[in-house]
Amino acid sequence: MAEILSQSEIDSLLNALSSGTIEEDVHVSEPTKGVKVYDFKHPDRFSKDQTRSLQMLHEHFSRLFSTSLSTYLRTITEVKLVSVDQLSYDEFIRSIPNPTCVNLIDMNPLDGNALLEVSPSLTFAIIDRLMGGKGQTFRKNREITEIEQSIILKIIERIFEGLEEAWAGVVKLNLALKSTETNPQLFLQLFLPTEMVILMTMEVNIGESSGTFCICIPYVVLEPVANKLSSRSWFSGRKAGDDSKKGGAMESHIKKVDLPLTAYLGGAKLKISEILSLELNDVVQLETRKDEEIEIEVSGKTMYRGRPGTHRNHRAFKVTEVVGGDMGWLS
Repeated sequence: MAEILSQSEIDSLLNALSSGTIEEDVHVSEPTKGVKVYDFKHPDRFSKDQTRSLQMLHEHFSRLFSTSLSTYLRTITEVKLVSVDQLSYDEFIRSIPNPTCVNLIDMNPLDGNALLEVSPSLTFAIIDRLMGGKGQTFRKNREITEIEQSIILKIIERIFEGLEEAWAGVVKLNLALKSTETNPQLFLQLFLPTEMVILMTMEVNIGESSGTFCICIPYVVLEPVANKLSSRSWFSGRKAGDDSKKGGAMESHIKKVDLPLTAYLGGAKLKISEILSLELNDVVQLETRKDEEIEIEVSGKTMYRGRPGTHRNHRAFKVTEVVGGDMGWLS
């Protein structure tokens, strides 16, 4: 129990203070702790560690998709990750142009959907390249036609392949396209306006043209695998992976490369005068007889021998011997 001072003791203390025999204690205020600003409209649902993991994951995807797109367009393309941002769903919808190419993605086995937005500059550059141009884009934005949409669908399929491979260390995704729209406002009610999303923005350079596409994934979709997005678990999962899986993925990419295969029925040597005198219905005798095997070349190298014939009303050949050994010469 605290001691209670009497009136005489209180008077003695007051007299001592007034005479200066007792110094008055000066209260020193404690330094206030730093105050962290928190925006309740934009709460950070993804930690910095998860954001770094998503950044590394999609940098890996950008390298995969760059190789795939270069092969498909038959020209050198560069795909790089520009940014990984947290923002509200409403801010994302209002930041993309109209019209554009917005695709609704089923994130199976995750419960929910994501959005893939391909900018008009990238869309028309790809279409121009696949239609025989240099990959130039249009200055004026417009909606894409049904034919152009079917062309972009092939690109989206390649994006899905790259994302599934890049995400394999976190979750085995089976992405599927649910719908495609040109007006982003039609997806405005897909999620709550205040729902926080993670936005990965990619830049694609095709020759002198460039464009962007972005992947928008809400936090509620990634919440079941959020604990796997820490850099520690992500790296441990990558180290624990078997090298044979990496070799299998590389082999699957190599198997998609197109190589010319040519079957030579035979050859003949003619003088220039004989060539100039050839007329309709003339017969040139080849050095190979009809009962002899023909040579089959792959990229100019003899790999097989076979016999010519027909199969289902198409000209064909039957392989009778493998002479080229393995395909190591391709390297």
